[in-house]
Amino acid sequence: MKTMPSPDNLLAFDALARAGSFTAAADLLDCHKSLVSARIKELEREMGAALVLRTTRRVALTEAGERLRPHAARLRETLSQARMAVDETQQDMAGPLTISTTSSLAQYVLGPILSELAARHPALRLSLQVNNQLQDPVADVLDFCLRSARMGKLHDDSLVGRLAGYASEHLYASPGYLARHPPILQPADLQRHRLLLMPDEQLGGLALQREGRSLRQPVEAQLYLNHYPLRAELALAGQGITLLADYTVGRYLARGELARVLPEWQCDHWPIYLVHPFRTPLSRKYQTFIDFVLPRLRAALPGIAETTEAQTGRASITR
Repeated sequence: MKTMPSPDNLLAFDALARAGSFTAAADLLDCHKSLVSARIKELEREMGAALVLRTTRRVALTEAGERLRPHAARLRETLSQARMAVDETQQDMAGPLTISTTSSLAQYVLGPILSELAARHPALRLSLQVNNQLQDPVADVLDFCLRSARMGKLHDDSLVGRLAGYASEHLYASPGYLARHPPILQPADLQRHRLLLMPDEQLGGLALQREGRSLRQPVEAQLYLNHYPLRAELALAGQGITLLADYTVGRYLARGELARVLPEWQCDHWPIYLVHPFRTPLSRKYQTFIDFVLPRLRAALPGIAETTEAQTGRASITR
């Protein structure tokens, strides 16, 4: 069974057919003449036929060589077109980009940033997928994921995680609710109030931290919710006290619609990463996305650490 001819050997043959000598073919390929000669010999072995007649003055193609010549030329043209196509993807600011994040990060942080990016680069086709489950950018064919993680270290070396900021959870309620109910001066006072939490947030007591001190305050929620936007809506309606990430409440605090409860106490704190598959080099489209989105994420997410070096790994717990 004859072997499939090597593309490198066919390109050497094409250069020889165009140039008419091994020296000139080597100049075309920017390599040594001996390499061209070796590749022609290898191609003749692969094809099972003599392709070139060698003399001291010139090189001529055999009948088999003449028949092979147009096919070798088409291979060169096809590879050239492939290079041009790939180069265009590396340079173009056009085409699809798919980004995934959680519902709260989409609504309060990433959505407005992507709207601004789309206005600046109208040839981009941005797709924002809202999914509260942890996704693998490689397996799920995603260009980027914005994910919150309870662990600061990511684990999968096939991914790059760029620290975008930190989220902190605090207790919030509407001024109307606070005016109608007993004052909350210490964590124990929460037992007399209506809380909107998730089951795991009250399991073993609500975790609170203050200046290095931690405690577990027993509480009992009356309504279980794992969706920040819905929690915010119920708190705005005066339905109780809830945990919200700080990136979700800025507008409500500015308008006086929500107030922080036990402001000296913090409930939780975790990093948020912009995650994408490892690629080198990055295309212009990818690099522009990162350069545009990352600084805006860091401005929207308070508590960014001093170091912003990219880390490799996969986020493990999302919210």
